[in-house]
Amino acid sequence: MSKEIQDFRDSTGEETLWTNSMFGGMPAYLISAKFPGNILAKIQKSVNFIPVSVRLLMLHFVFFYVLCLVLGINPWVSFAGGVAYSFFSVLFILLVGGHITKVHTLAYMSLVVAGVIISYKKKPIGGSVLAGIGIGWMISANHPQMTYYAGIMVAILAITYFVFAVKDKLLMPFLKTSGLLIVAAILALGANYSRLYTTVEYGKYSTRGKSELTPTDDKTDGLDKSYILSYSYDFGEAMTAFIPRFKGGGMSEPLGEKSEVYQFLEKSNGKASAKRISQNLPLYWGSQPISNAPFYFGAVLIFLFVFGLFTVKSRDKWWIAAVVLISFLMSLGKNFPLLSDFLIDYLPGYNKFRDVKNIIVIQQFAMALLGVLAVKELLKKEMDKQQLLKGLKYSFIITGGLALIFVLIPGLAGNFQGESDAQLVRAGWPAQLIDALMVDRKMVLRADALRSFIFVALSAGTIWLFITKKIKAQYALILWVVLLLADMWPINKKYLNNDNFTSQKKIENPFTPTTANLEILKDTDPDYRVLNLAGNPFSDPMTSYFHKSIGGYHGAKMERYQEVIEHCISPEMMQIGQRLQKLTSESSLDSVFIGLNVLNMLNTRYAIYNPKAAPLTNTRALGNAWFVDQVRWVENADAEIAALDNFDPAKTAIIDKRFDSIVDGTKLFADEGSSIRLETYQPNYLVYEADVKGNETLAVFSEIYYPKGWDAFIDGEKVEHVRVNYILRALPVPQGKHKIEFKFQPQSYILGNKISLASSIILLLAALAVGFVEIRKKLQKQDEEEATSKA
Repeated sequence: MSKEIQDFRDSTGEETLWTNSMFGGMPAYLISAKFPGNILAKIQKSVNFIPVSVRLLMLHFVFFYVLCLVLGINPWVSFAGGVAYSFFSVLFILLVGGHITKVHTLAYMSLVVAGVIISYKKKPIGGSVLAGIGIGWMISANHPQMTYYAGIMVAILAITYFVFAVKDKLLMPFLKTSGLLIVAAILALGANYSRLYTTVEYGKYSTRGKSELTPTDDKTDGLDKSYILSYSYDFGEAMTAFIPRFKGGGMSEPLGEKSEVYQFLEKSNGKASAKRISQNLPLYWGSQPISNAPFYFGAVLIFLFVFGLFTVKSRDKWWIAAVVLISFLMSLGKNFPLLSDFLIDYLPGYNKFRDVKNIIVIQQFAMALLGVLAVKELLKKEMDKQQLLKGLKYSFIITGGLALIFVLIPGLAGNFQGESDAQLVRAGWPAQLIDALMVDRKMVLRADALRSFIFVALSAGTIWLFITKKIKAQYALILWVVLLLADMWPINKKYLNNDNFTSQKKIENPFTPTTANLEILKDTDPDYRVLNLAGNPFSDPMTSYFHKSIGGYHGAKMERYQEVIEHCISPEMMQIGQRLQKLTSESSLDSVFIGLNVLNMLNTRYAIYNPKAAPLTNTRALGNAWFVDQVRWVENADAEIAALDNFDPAKTAIIDKRFDSIVDGTKLFADEGSSIRLETYQPNYLVYEADVKGNETLAVFSEIYYPKGWDAFIDGEKVEHVRVNYILRALPVPQGKHKIEFKFQPQSYILGNKISLASSIILLLAALAVGFVEIRKKLQKQDEEEATSKA
């Protein structure tokens, strides 16, 4: 996605802020833009010399360790807590899936919570500064959804502390501390203002914003409800946190020779085929569209969490428990419509994010934290022995009993039929093989339930040995770390292993051009578009590595472009496929692109039908710019997109009436001798030479219209341009020869960087001041202690 952006950066040393490599063109803010005013982000990058996967896991460990110390947990228990948190399978699965920014953002959650707790409990100013830096780094890591979920957790924490402040009649100190935290958060937001300002500005025009089309019942002022809730948890999915393959695991799971599938295939296809197929089986049978791996928290951790519910007396237990409960209910999504519909309609920003199950990241964080607090309480030896044993008994009965139920009665989990089974039948799988697959799904559930029961029993046994003073604290702690690693390592290793790593040489040349790519690259024209029909072009980022793509892959493409995809481009793609099937000779290839109004106006010069063959060349593509001689005015967005079905883009421009003050449709006349051509191309700077013979005419540019940053100039004088044909730009051009320029120079980026620089400086100066005061206090205390000892 970022190839064109990076190439421009390398060649000019500047930021383009716009790329034409995806969806015809879009801002680069959410792809690969740099924001030089954010000093916090520059400090954040000081550890980038460490390989990314190692670096991110280290950050999770270090900051969770810091949080544990803040809560008064001794360093060794804090170390165990850091291990537990940084080895959650969620992090490894996200890394494998390439969700680097998501994992990076989550790393700072511990630092933010640590700062908030310090503020309310000990040092309001120092804690607020720490929280501010954590928030600043979290936003800089650039995954708004994870930051949003962390904000929900901090809100629950603050509300809980507010209740206790009212109860203890300490409301005023609470409000003062909250005020300091708000100031720190504002400075953190300010440090990231350049990124946030441009993102929020673009968000209104993206699929995360409100469409101008008449809404359906599924529409919100953000994403469609069905899209938001497509990945929702249910009870069975939630159980994968405790029993990893409760729902089968992933879409591609290996099974051994004792499996029913292997034995069936061995009889019918032979050992070699049985071994090959049984290493890649669709065991997942849950309700989500796809699942690459279960989000497993660990049986050891779940047991410690439940034990903590019985033994932890700290008030922190209540906000932690609330986070677990609320995040679980929110993760249910479409399976709890009463709550999910309310949140989508009324919780600000909630309708901007999809995959609601992702909120379990704060559930896992809270469970890990309470588990560590449980170990802390245990080692303090302040609780009565009988109380501890009672809590241990109930914890073991709840967790061990739950695991044991599914060992004995796995059928309680469901019927083991997956939505993908119908596809397997269509692919030719016989009914007996599907039945064997269902038996294996039951088998892996039972095996993993037994596995979880064993880890629960070992964890409970370790605590019992410590309570009854049969082992010392240090040995119990070592046993917990060993159990945590033994529990998590095999699961993580299954999804992140040697197969996921590759050579440096391959990374430097990540994509190998196909025959079609190589043929297209012979065309040295700097600006044309390519449609890749070899797969789904709208989930394909690879074409963008070589060409300017009609498609691409991004979670926040422009809303109008998405609507054109649905209304026009997808139907036109179907027409191409149908026409190709009816072709009788190569000489009739030109007819394939007749009447494809939108693809032609988008200057789609090539279509890849077979990557191993030459591309289809579209001679009917309209080029970079052209003149039209008539305007069709429409009342609104509904009429505008409907008009795309029946017009000739080479002669007519469809324009919303809101632009009638800029374009006088009665004066337009495109003389046959008129011409316009692209002379200079950069992603953020386009220069055209126009020669208009006759009256003023309207030039249509095959470039995506975006009002927040693109400025048009004729002979150096800034002029207004308009949106035509729902997504393109147009400009009235007077008679004569003219130089036309389009420059992308968003003021939100320029102003945002100034605010970011000022906020970063203030926050860092505050951090230095707090550090200086703390060091000075420590030195004074040492001097006083030395003076006392001498006296």
